[in-house]
Amino acid sequence: MPAKRPEGEGRLLQLVYYAYVAFSRLALAIPESWAYGLAGGLGSLAARRSKRRDQVARNLARITGRPADSPETQALVVEAYRSYARYWLETFRLVREGREFFLERFQATGQENLDGVLARGKGAVVVVGHLGNWDAAGAWVGARGNLLVTVAEVLRPRRMFEFFVEHRSRLGMRIHPAQVGVTRTLIKEVNDGAVVAIMGDRDLKGTGVEVDFFGAPATLPGGAASIALKTGVPILVAGVYGEILSDGRRGWSADISAPIELPANAGPSSIAELTQRVGSQLEELIARRPEEWHVFQPFWVEDRRRAKKP
Repeated sequence: MPAKRPEGEGRLLQLVYYAYVAFSRLALAIPESWAYGLAGGLGSLAARRSKRRDQVARNLARITGRPADSPETQALVVEAYRSYARYWLETFRLVREGREFFLERFQATGQENLDGVLARGKGAVVVVGHLGNWDAAGAWVGARGNLLVTVAEVLRPRRMFEFFVEHRSRLGMRIHPAQVGVTRTLIKEVNDGAVVAIMGDRDLKGTGVEVDFFGAPATLPGGAASIALKTGVPILVAGVYGEILSDGRRGWSADISAPIELPANAGPSSIAELTQRVGSQLEELIARRPEEWHVFQPFWVEDRRRAKKP
C-alpha cells in the first residue's frame, strides 16, 4: 500500500521532497570526482533552461557594472548555476565526513577575529551571505569545538524543513525555525557562548533595513544588528568560497572580517547604521567572486517593485 501523503501536502510538494531525498542519496553514493562532474553538468543545464536566468544576469550586472547581456556577464551566469549545483552536492555529502575532513579542507583568513570575539566571554554574531558553501563553514566551526547556531526558513512541505534540520544537525549545528520569538532565542544563545550565524543578504519579506548596495537601494535583515546591540557582542561578516586545494582536492576558504564594533551610545539609528556597515562588508566579499553568490531572485528595491507589477 503506498505511503499516505502528510495532510496538506500536495503531489507536487511530495515530488519536490522525494527529489531532494533522492539527490542526497545519489550524492553520497558516487565517488567525489563523479559527483562534482555531475554537479557541473546539472548546473550548466540549469543555466540554459532556468526561467530565472535573466534575473541572475541582472543581479550580476549590478555587481560587476557590465551589461547583463555582455559575454562576461553571461559566462558568470553559467558559473553561478554551476556553483549553486556544487553547493547542493557538497552539502549532501558533508554528513559522511568527520572533524579532520573540515579542519584539512577548510582554510580561514581572519580566524583570529572570531577567536578574539569569543575570548570576550560571550558568543559571536557572524553574518554570512549566500556565498559559496555556508554549510561547510558551519561544519568547520563545529570541528573547531564551537557550537554554531542558526535560523532556517520553515519550508514547504514541512518534512523537507525537518529533513534539512536533521541534516544540518548531523553537521554539528543547532537550527531554530524562523518564527516569532526566535530573536530572543538567539540572544540567549549568544549570551551562552554560541556562534550565531545569520544569513544577512536576503530580506525575504522586503521589510528590512534599506541600505546602499552596489550603488542602488536594497533591504537587508536587521536581525544581526539587533542581536549585537542587545548582547553587547560586535558583528563579524564572513564570505565563503569554493576552492581547489594544492593537492587537487576540493575544499573551501573563508574570509572573516575584523569586528564591527558597536556604538558607544546606541540610539534609534544604530540598527540602520550597523546594517549598512554589514552591507558594505558583504559587498566587498561578493565582489571577489560574484559567480558564487547564490541569490537568483529580485534583490534590489527597484527589481522587487518591477517583479510585483502585473
